[in-house]
Amino acid sequence: MRKALIVAIIAMLAGGRAAAQEYMEAVEKWKVAEVWGINYHGWSFHQDWEVDFTVEGQDGRFTPTDAEIAEAERLIQKRIDYLNRDHVNQGGMCPIIDEHMHKYRRQYVGFTNDRGDHIVWVNFLWDDDLTDEKLASDVLLTTGGCGHFWHLQCNLATRKLCCLEVNGTGDVHYTPRAPKKAPRISRSRRSGNQKVRKTGIIHSEADKQF
Repeated sequence: MRKALIVAIIAMLAGGRAAAQEYMEAVEKWKVAEVWGINYHGWSFHQDWEVDFTVEGQDGRFTPTDAEIAEAERLIQKRIDYLNRDHVNQGGMCPIIDEHMHKYRRQYVGFTNDRGDHIVWVNFLWDDDLTDEKLASDVLLTTGGCGHFWHLQCNLATRKLCCLEVNGTGDVHYTPRAPKKAPRISRSRRSGNQKVRKTGIIHSEADKQF
């Protein structure tokens, strides 16, 4: 009797583990991570996030890590005053960007080039009306606004900055973007359990019966 009870308990525990594994949720495909550091605050976009721009010699994408973002920020804050020495679209009512680095919130997108270098594209935005939710919702491309909006590229392999672009003058306009599609959510018909599991997980053939 005791042996049968032990076998039943083991079977129940095994069944519980199987159920937990079946309904383990996958990480969102469209992941965005909020990052902080010395004089910077921003959002890092996953390598699968679709963007409307490329870098020279692009060969792929990567997701910037906290350490890579920190290194990019160190290089930017050290060398931005030289890169920005011509002060294009700055002065008067338009801020000198390297004098107000702490005012900008950032967005980070990772690219790889045909040499295998990791390049971090950094978007700088100074708009007090922008909420954190909006900044985390998509990469925001803009026109106008002069020194309040700019972006550049930081090559972590060569430790060089390039491609500084500061918006022109005039009112700022946010370029409309198509909404991102979230991962499809499916429910299992084999159980009354209302938990969800998300596509993108590799299942056995039996698990694919929805």
